[in-house]
Amino acid sequence: MGTNTNMTRAWAEIDLAAIRQNFNAAKSHAAMYGANIIAVVKADAYGHGAKRVAAELEKRCGAQYFAVATLFEALELIESGIKSHIIILSEVHPSLYDELIKYDNIIPSIFTPDSAKKLSDAAKKRGTAAPCFLVADTGMSRIGIECTTPKKMLRGVEIAEEIASFDNIEIMGIFSHYACADEADKTSAVVQTERFNEFVARLSERGIEPTFKSMCNSAALTEAAFAEKYDLVRQGISLYGLNPSDDTARVLNLKPAMALRARITDVKTLDAGVGISYGHTFVTDRETRVATISVGYADGYPRLLSNKASVIIDDCHAPILGRVCMDQLMVDVTDIPSAKVDSIATLIGADERIRADRLASMMGTIPYELICGISPRIPRIYTNAYDDINSD
Repeated sequence: MGTNTNMTRAWAEIDLAAIRQNFNAAKSHAAMYGANIIAVVKADAYGHGAKRVAAELEKRCGAQYFAVATLFEALELIESGIKSHIIILSEVHPSLYDELIKYDNIIPSIFTPDSAKKLSDAAKKRGTAAPCFLVADTGMSRIGIECTTPKKMLRGVEIAEEIASFDNIEIMGIFSHYACADEADKTSAVVQTERFNEFVARLSERGIEPTFKSMCNSAALTEAAFAEKYDLVRQGISLYGLNPSDDTARVLNLKPAMALRARITDVKTLDAGVGISYGHTFVTDRETRVATISVGYADGYPRLLSNKASVIIDDCHAPILGRVCMDQLMVDVTDIPSAKVDSIATLIGADERIRADRLASMMGTIPYELICGISPRIPRIYTNAYDDINSD
């Protein structure tokens, strides 16, 4: 692997072959249930680079649907040349509707009559109809038309009817979101499924027939408890090679796509009894060979991993010593004689010892937070691009 200016300090390698593999595995599994996949690329594709990931999936895997969280994220994809449908999973402020309505493939989420009217008005000004997805709150208690009790269900149907009544609104789909699909206990998820099905049935009775229904996320796609996958499955964390939780089935052959790497900038041998890093939370108990690595919490490698995690250098385990600093951290390379200045350390990757889910567990959080938190100052280097693999 040659060096360039992007790989002299720290960088994240994004394996595009892994992303294609993960997408195709989910697509094949969903197809057995008659469903298609929405590739979720919000939060810059969970830190992997939304424009590059979406382009690879659209051009090489035939991805027809993407999901983001904001209009800005959708516009980034549009500007990069994405032609597929882009569903915005969160509310877009009505002041942005005039901009949104310019693009036929951006699909907003709607759950209030007020927003629907403003969207309809914006569409009318352009002489078009605005496609949208209804959002149903079946138990996530986040956004959406509430349908969690019989009374709220009835009111929710009325709200949906009012939304559908606007001349320039086209209800393309409806979705809800599981709160506990990745938990061992599926009780609440089953209740959410029942509420969603009832809400959809009641809408149908009123003549509201969305083309697409979406309820399943990465966990619900593979869990046997969810017999119905509906029309569109939203593939998020599994697209990037990580399981939603330890309680979900390992049905898909997933491969982590991100590897965070950094170079050693200094190696020194310390005597016993020497403190390392801020607060001297680690003190050597023997003569210790210590390497400084050029990555820290400002790069997205969490301070909570201080004195807990390890990195991989020349396929050997190197424990972190002391607190992770803003831009650097120190590791024990006493038993890695090959470690030297400019050697490469891998901090997050496919190796079981440094998988994002393992590191997240050490911090009491989820892998989503860890990979989404890799700083923009860390350049993304893409490997195994389809064009490179298939070039002469």
